[in-house]
Amino acid sequence: MPVIVSTEPLSLEDVIRVARDGEAVTLSDEVRTALQATRDFIDATWMTDDAPLVYSFNTGVGVFKSQRVAIDDIRQFQTNLILAHATGIGDPLPADAVRAIMLLRLKAFTSDHSAVSLAIADRLIAFLNAGLTPVIPAQGSVGASGDLAPLAHMTGALSGFAEAEILYQGQRLPAQDAIARAGLPPEMEMQAKDASALINGSTVSLAIGVLALCDAEAVARTVDISLALSLEAMRCERDAFLPELHAVRPHPGQQLVARNVMRLTEGSRRMTEAARAVRFPGEPPTDGKPQRVQDTYSLRCAPQVHGPAREALDYIRGILE
Repeated sequence: MPVIVSTEPLSLEDVIRVARDGEAVTLSDEVRTALQATRDFIDATWMTDDAPLVYSFNTGVGVFKSQRVAIDDIRQFQTNLILAHATGIGDPLPADAVRAIMLLRLKAFTSDHSAVSLAIADRLIAFLNAGLTPVIPAQGSVGASGDLAPLAHMTGALSGFAEAEILYQGQRLPAQDAIARAGLPPEMEMQAKDASALINGSTVSLAIGVLALCDAEAVARTVDISLALSLEAMRCERDAFLPELHAVRPHPGQQLVARNVMRLTEGSRRMTEAARAVRFPGEPPTDGKPQRVQDTYSLRCAPQVHGPAREALDYIRGILE
């Protein structure tokens, strides 16, 4: 099923489906109607040379914030704005990160605060669904006040700029060549406000954060499984993970890991008194004493280590979502 981008929140799992699994994307009718209505309003009421100054809409940026951009020059201004900010360097971002960036930039437009042209949203969708991945240098932004440089490289590729490159079907190609091979119009003309809407957001930082979090959560699940395997291999004591023990210090992450261990080792025939009593060749005699009183800290207190990491990841997920 395609991922429907609407006014409802995207889940992190939705982002992974698009970024890594190549899932198709579509825009909800509600958002499509809203974006077009806003653009119609702008075209009808603001596209005049006596309209009030609005930063980066009909003015320059930075030190040119008070300089009016004439209506006849607005389309060229979009191009100039992108070229001025496409200053990244270094190796390209991974393809999954770029796909996440395009999806999350599209999602940002669903609030209808950016006044972006509907054609921009459709272009992002077309790139995602065709497997066109802009080449975005990894260095050039600190993530504050918008990931301007990397998003400008993305926008240059969307627009088919001569300087832009795109990864398509395993090849790194000039943007227009890749777009044409995918059967799309090689160029996209930006309208008033489009360039600013495309680059003014911390979307690159968000996309990288989402992918890193999902990888970290996979590691967190894996270490609980490896813990359970270690406990079985060494014939450890399940009682150290009983819920009533972990209720004494009621940390959610710690309790979650203890529950995971109990589920993963349920029915184990190795984590029993009988299994611990088995003597293998070469093991020292016990002289009638218990083989052990308790397991080592690194095993029996693993929930107190894994748990805080889980809670940190939960906090990060809340921020990113």
